[in-house]
Amino acid sequence: MTLSHPTQTGSRSATYDRPAARFTDDEQLEVRASALGQCRRALWYAATEQDVTNPMSDETKTVLEAGQALEAVVVRAMQRRFWTVTPADPDAPLQVEVEAGPGLTVTGHPDATGAIELFGDESVIEVKTRGPEAFKRWQTLGAERSHPDSVAQAACYSLGLYGECRDVVIATLDTGARSWDYEVIPAERVERAWDRACERLAPLAEHYELHGPNPEALPERDFTASDWQCQRCPYLNVCQPGEAAEAVDEADAEPTEPVSDEVAHDALLKYEQIQQQLKSLDADKRGALKTLQHWLQQKGEAKARLEGSAKTRTVGMVTSRRYAVDHKRLNALLEPEQRAEIVTEQTSEYLRVS
Repeated sequence: MTLSHPTQTGSRSATYDRPAARFTDDEQLEVRASALGQCRRALWYAATEQDVTNPMSDETKTVLEAGQALEAVVVRAMQRRFWTVTPADPDAPLQVEVEAGPGLTVTGHPDATGAIELFGDESVIEVKTRGPEAFKRWQTLGAERSHPDSVAQAACYSLGLYGECRDVVIATLDTGARSWDYEVIPAERVERAWDRACERLAPLAEHYELHGPNPEALPERDFTASDWQCQRCPYLNVCQPGEAAEAVDEADAEPTEPVSDEVAHDALLKYEQIQQQLKSLDADKRGALKTLQHWLQQKGEAKARLEGSAKTRTVGMVTSRRYAVDHKRLNALLEPEQRAEIVTEQTSEYLRVS
């Protein structure tokens, strides 16, 4: 493993924007740490410098760049909350290089290092930004289940900086609410995350040893065209042209009975009208309940009877209890496999008009 500072160029993109994989001058296959979870065939396309067939849209680039810019905000927020944090130099960040197997290295630039003041050894801090739904999923399930690649990435940085897998910190910002939280992954689980990443990359290293940097010799795919990893892949059309077109056709398929724009417009107007009525009714309901609460408080009673339009009703204050699970403590105490048995995922689909 090696550490190095790149030549200072004054351009962040010149340092960070590099291919997901490449062949080095000393005939090593080098994989970028942030790309550890990518499809091995996609990594091969990048290393053999294949043309990108599905470039990132301008909108996606904006989201990505906004997330990168907000990482520094998280670091400063941690410093204000009793963390001793040393952030990476944005123009000349420290680069680590770790051997992941014969002929295979993983390189990257740690976001920051640090620790809570007065407690523990210095460790890697990996900063991520997530949308509201992904942030909630991360808090509930833990990084090892929701975003395992981030743990493997932090493991690489820990090995590169300290020569061992220490506890690592995953600090995450909710880009919607602008709130942040963190999770500490114990060292033994960090090491297992790195071992799993190396096992996953081992067939790619074997493929390179067998075929050399041959762009025509392709490793196996890790995903299918219907998976989100494939849908976002910059090489989708060259990798699965037929399957990609079929997946798009299925996603864009019309309902059995076509709906005209005029009918959809009428439905939207009706939806808006009902929404407005519901808002008005809800405001009236809250006002009526507030009046009843004041009446009950004036009587000095917890419960009272009052004649309604159809029957005599009971008006009273009700106390309810809710029980919350401290997912941060749960994630720290239990292995990912144990948490998977306790905290399960459920998905649902609904139509939202915004």
